[in-house]
Amino acid sequence: MVFWRANHVSSRQVKYTIDKGKSKGYNFDGIIDKINEWRRGAVTFEQLRYFHAAATLQHISRAAEQERISQSSMSISIKKLEEELGVLLFQPKGRGIILTPAGDEFWNYARELLGRAEAAKACMAEWGNRVNREIRVAYTASVAGGYIPRQFGEFLADTKEKYLIYSDEMPSSQIAAGLRENRFDFGICSELEEEALVQIPVYTQPLVLIVPSGHLWSEREPEEIQALSGVPYISYRNDYPMYRQITELLEREGVTPGICHFAYSEDAIARLVEQGLGVSIIAQIDNLDCFQVAVLRPPWLTTCRTLYLTYHKAHYQGRGARKMMRFFLEQDTKEKGKS
Repeated sequence: MVFWRANHVSSRQVKYTIDKGKSKGYNFDGIIDKINEWRRGAVTFEQLRYFHAAATLQHISRAAEQERISQSSMSISIKKLEEELGVLLFQPKGRGIILTPAGDEFWNYARELLGRAEAAKACMAEWGNRVNREIRVAYTASVAGGYIPRQFGEFLADTKEKYLIYSDEMPSSQIAAGLRENRFDFGICSELEEEALVQIPVYTQPLVLIVPSGHLWSEREPEEIQALSGVPYISYRNDYPMYRQITELLEREGVTPGICHFAYSEDAIARLVEQGLGVSIIAQIDNLDCFQVAVLRPPWLTTCRTLYLTYHKAHYQGRGARKMMRFFLEQDTKEKGKS
């Protein structure tokens, strides 16, 4: 069965659909007449606006001039409206017109409807301004200390518009949930296997081995990854993408470190390493020099972590969010051009 909302479908669309249905053997006898009857019975906001102008000015030609249409178009619109309502709305008076009692009653409803329509337009304009002015972005802890603040600062310096930014720091899995629930416009996070999310690589961080200051490896870094076997090791939480990436690297080389602690971020891991609780492989972040750790890049550790600009393909991003997303991507292109 085919249904139409007759007030919102053009005659061409209706004809195309019916012709297509006939080609498949469906019988639509009389349906076009019925649809046209429905369409004729609908009072439009345009008719209400023209009626309101005529009722206010009490003159057809002046109302037509105000609405920027011809006098004949104004007269035809009012005549059709009277036919649809089944009453006379105006009667002549001198060279002008006045409302009939039925027209005066209808004018009350017309004013209310037009007023509510204008209020709805104003409300939606305010809503649109807010959506376009606000930017909601989430990112992982690994970029919270350098990359993200730099990007925000450069973006705001580059644009002449004022935006209100709401930012959140959280794991990639929570960013994905926020994007699904439309709480964020976009996120900067690890790779996620979700069909509804669009991911574009924008930033890479080399993996590094960190050890406590004064550790023997700080003087002479381990020549082989196998040196990590059995060593007290501080790991990312086992539900994080980084845990899976580093675990795959270690298992590929047959290495089983002595995991003694799980932590949620590079900062948290560095603080534990600083206290001599173990060693770790993490993504290199901007503020590692704030910790009393040695940052090593042995020849066997050549892997990088890739972070992605991520958004939900089915959700709308406001003008400000789209502009910031383009900025992130353009900055990534510039960085790649330098290297």
